[in-house]
Parts: sequence; structure tokens; C-alpha cells
Amino acid sequence: MTKFEFTESLRKALSGRVNYTVVNDNVAYYEAYIDTEVKKGRNEREVLEELGDPRLIAKTIIEAEKAGGAASDIPQEGEPGRRFGGRVLHIPSWLFLIILLLIVVVVLHVVGIVLSALLPIAVPVCLIVFLIRYFRRR
Repeated sequence: MTKFEFTESLRKALSGRVNYTVVNDNVAYYEAYIDTEVKKGRNEREVLEELGDPRLIAKTIIEAEKAGGAASDIPQEGEPGRRFGGRVLHIPSWLFLIILLLIVVVVLHVVGIVLSALLPIAVPVCLIVFLIRYFRRR
């Protein structure tokens, strides 16, 4: 097995089971580890044999993510999460929709309050302006 085969096997075993950033971070870690060991003078095959089966490593990573309270609704590759203020929030879609709905309701409520306060003033003012313009034209 080569480094490429090892990392691709690890990537395939992790994809769809953990967040894509976890996949990328772990693949990058193992690539760097293998490169470092080879630079120290070790044989690539020897390093890979020492690491073992990438599917078993993936299984350990997946179990660690589950034990860490990783949500099942975490964004996968192609679904980067929701960005707010330069941050990416990894929240379930249903919770995002509820929060969005609450924000819309609060905004509409505030607009309603403002309009109900301004309409008793705005309607007579608009009527007076209309009448003044109407009589000036005649």
C-alpha cells in the first residue's frame, strides 16, 4: 500500500460519517505524519504497516466523534454550514428554520408596532399635503 492508497482509503471510510473538516484534518494529519517519518529515513511501507488498516483508524475516529457529542445533522462535504459574521454554525436544519421563523416574526411585530404608532400621524399629514397640492393646481 502507498501513502496515496492509505489516505484515500481513510478518506472513503470517513466520508459521510463525520464532518468533512474532520475528514480533511485527519487525512492531512496522516499525510504529514507519513512524510515526517519518511524524512527521518524510515521506509514508507514500514510506516504504513506500523499505522495499520486505515479503515480501523477511521472506525476509531468515528467512535471518538460520536463520544464527543457530534451531531448526526452536521454538514457534510458540499454543505459547509451556515455562515454568520465570518463563523460557520453547525446546527441542525430544523433548528435553523425555527430560529429564522422567530426572527421574521419578531421583525414583523416590530414593524407593526412602528406602523401602528405612525399611521395616526401619517394619514392626516398625507391627506393635508394631498389637499394642498390639489388646491394649488386649481
